[in-house]
Amino acid sequence: MRVPTFARPIGGLVALTVCGCAADSTVVEDLMVVPSYYDTLACPELTAQFQGASARLKELTALREKAGQGPGGMVANALAYNTEYARAEATKKYSEAAANRKGCDVAKTPPVSAKPKPDGATGPRRRGEHLEPALGGISQ
Repeated sequence: MRVPTFARPIGGLVALTVCGCAADSTVVEDLMVVPSYYDTLACPELTAQFQGASARLKELTALREKAGQGPGGMVANALAYNTEYARAEATKKYSEAAANRKGCDVAKTPPVSAKPKPDGATGPRRRGEHLEPALGGISQ
């Protein structure tokens, strides 16, 4: 079946309209972020999620304002930033709600830092790297 040529631009406009609404939709929020995930996190982890999302929202707000100044700014925002903005906003909202339920103060608690690996722990091996050093020199 052949699609009429006038239907293609209309389909594109519909897609842009849906993308433009992504930042304001609670349905899209719930699809991008699992709200119950934040209930499994401890206070320092919730703080890290909240603060990371807050920083990302500030960054995306600046990018959206800059893009909105130029011609086609609304289209650029819809295509480039709205979905990520909605995800960061949902992360901030749900991490703050979970923190409130647990009695955490996301503004004052320092975020979780990366934990050092225990002695002798190594990261993933590169392709072709052999196990001899880890196995005490036993050859395969």
